[in-house]
Amino acid sequence: MAPPSGADTLEVRQRYLRRRRSRPFDNRSRTAFWVVVGAATVWLCIGGFAVFVFGS
Repeated sequence: MAPPSGADTLEVRQRYLRRRRSRPFDNRSRTAFWVVVGAATVWLCIGGFAVFVFGS
C-alpha cells in the first residue's frame, strides 16, 4: 500500500493510517511476545536448577 500524498483527501489519509496501525503482530506485540518467552525460559531454568539441587 503506497502512502498517500499531500494531494489526497483527508479521508484517504485517515484510512491509510487506520490500516497501517491495525497490522497484526506489530513491533510492540513482537517485543511483548519475546519478553514472555524469555520470562518463561528463565522460570523453567530456575525450576530445573532447583529440582537438580534440592531433589537429590
